Amino acid sequence: MKVEVRFLVWFGVASALSFLTASNFVVLLDQSLGDTFGSVFPAIPFAALLALILALRWADLRDVLAVERGIESQLATRLLGLGIVGALIALRPITGQTVEASGVALVLTFYGTSLVMNPLTRRFMLPYASLCAVGVGAPAVLQLAFGEPLATFSSNLSAGMVGLAGFPVSWQGTQFELISKSGEVLTGAVTPGCSSIISVTTFLGLLALMHLDLKKDLRSTAILAIAGVALLTVLNSVRILILLWVGYEGGAATFWGVHNWIGYAIFLGFYLAALPIYSRMGRSPVGLYPGKAGTP
Repeated sequence: MKVEVRFLVWFGVASALSFLTASNFVVLLDQSLGDTFGSVFPAIPFAALLALILALRWADLRDVLAVERGIESQLATRLLGLGIVGALIALRPITGQTVEASGVALVLTFYGTSLVMNPLTRRFMLPYASLCAVGVGAPAVLQLAFGEPLATFSSNLSAGMVGLAGFPVSWQGTQFELISKSGEVLTGAVTPGCSSIISVTTFLGLLALMHLDLKKDLRSTAILAIAGVALLTVLNSVRILILLWVGYEGGAATFWGVHNWIGYAIFLGFYLAALPIYSRMGRSPVGLYPGKAGTP
């Protein structure tokens, strides 16, 4: 079977199976992104990024697929893949309850199907499948653990910035109140969902993917990760400052209109700025990552 056909058949089968193993994923994702951003638009660039990564690694993946054997080869790996997909189908009542569990099921469906149909891709796909699965589930866990204290920190930092900016905002913990220039009273709160957890986990996920594909050393990756998390926390407070200033100038309608996209614009700009910086940092020793020279 030609490499391209083998890939397309795997992708098609995995996509079809995902309607069984993660049937609620699209609906849950739409609701989750709508609640957080007011739009599903933020999902589009990240889906495109994953497609770009596959395209960039296509030569390596093609080499792996080219040496695949018949259905009787790598039997243990194929049975493991069948077990993963079968378990996901059995767990549908559980995985369909939250977007995180449904997203993990989606990732594992593609990985399990790959083990069944193209077992030699197990090492090639494993880092990406692991990162995607962790990236889907991590924000909810981290928000539960650190969302409240980080929201408090962001509120305090934003209050200091507002004081320097010189327009009146009253703070009560994470809650704020201001009177716009038109006399409209605007109230709100910095919730765990506004605490920059999503932007931080997105950045760390993208950094991990770049670490694999750019083959950087761990020291460079760790330095950028620490600096990025600190800067993103500050940028989140800058985002809140901008929103409050917009609300002060234009009222509640303007505030909520900007709220749905300003954070996305700021954080996406940060990601795009971090990429060229990271690309000039140190590389890791050859052979630590799957590639043309390694054995799949």
